[in-house]
Amino acid sequence: MKLSVQEYIKKIPYYPKAAMYGSEDGWVRLSSNENPYPPSPEAISRMMDELFCVNRYPGNESELKDAISKHYGKEPENVLIGNGSNEIIELSLKAMKHGTKNKVVISEPSFAFYEIASKIYGYETVKAPLVKMKVDLGVVRDCIDDHTRVVFLNNPNNPTGTIFNGEKFTDFLKNLPTDVLVVVDEAYGEFVESRAFPDSFSCINDYPVIILRTFSKAYGLAGLRIGYGVGERSVISFLDRTKQPFSVNVMAISAAKAALMDQKYLKKVLNNNRKGKKFLYKALKALSVEFIPTEANYILVKIGSTAESVAKRLYEEKILVRWMGSYNLDEYIRVGIGTMDENIVFVEVLKRIL
Repeated sequence: MKLSVQEYIKKIPYYPKAAMYGSEDGWVRLSSNENPYPPSPEAISRMMDELFCVNRYPGNESELKDAISKHYGKEPENVLIGNGSNEIIELSLKAMKHGTKNKVVISEPSFAFYEIASKIYGYETVKAPLVKMKVDLGVVRDCIDDHTRVVFLNNPNNPTGTIFNGEKFTDFLKNLPTDVLVVVDEAYGEFVESRAFPDSFSCINDYPVIILRTFSKAYGLAGLRIGYGVGERSVISFLDRTKQPFSVNVMAISAAKAALMDQKYLKKVLNNNRKGKKFLYKALKALSVEFIPTEANYILVKIGSTAESVAKRLYEEKILVRWMGSYNLDEYIRVGIGTMDENIVFVEVLKRIL
């Protein structure tokens, strides 16, 4: 079969997938930055309740908007719900495209979907290299010109786990053209411990910025695909107009609201992540293995020239980590922080392999 497809579509790279997804028994899954713990029992209960309502279109999105807006001290009109935050990334590109030449600025390396989505919608991508494994907002600003429509900032940055601070972020916004939308992806924001992390939600009414969060990571709902954006009312309105109806299912909406309301359970998850991070730091130092200190639930580990083969050896032992060759970080693997049992297994096998 021959279909006429524009050439730029043929050049769009595939999303760099992990070796395996799902929950097959016997594997230690540290490759996709997932929460290794099940979601809040309250979220599970709400999912079970909604099983008997899936014959109807979802009508409960406003309840989740109310809960999110109260959580951040905003209004429901400041909130947009998406089928994962990935949907809102796409909505941003749809809404902002105009004229014959459109550019997007992306830090490199960063979350791969920014570039893929930008190419799908016909944007030219301009890459701002990291400086010492961190997003440098000065470098990002230098990449912006009259054709720039969207800037994607990942904070903490994936795959490095590093952050930019609040003071630099405010200065960046002050010196930004007013017709450029800044999309700040804080998918791992709940895990951040540094006090220097920006209070980005306080900026939404003063600058053209939308803050993305997800229920996939800290809240453990990756399989339901639900995230949200918070921004000034007119920004949210523009994006909402480009969204397809009923893009988020009724179970995801109810589970997300229940998870958000159960902050006690979230604190347990974050405490477990903190303990796991401390354990892995100590173990990697004992093995004289370099790594990037992280503010997320994963660690970028420098193995050296054998990184790809080490990832393959770990796979043979049923341990999934991500070799970072597709991010142009050939000497690194990215290791998710698992349960303590999973972390111990990973360290014991890594010790044997190295």
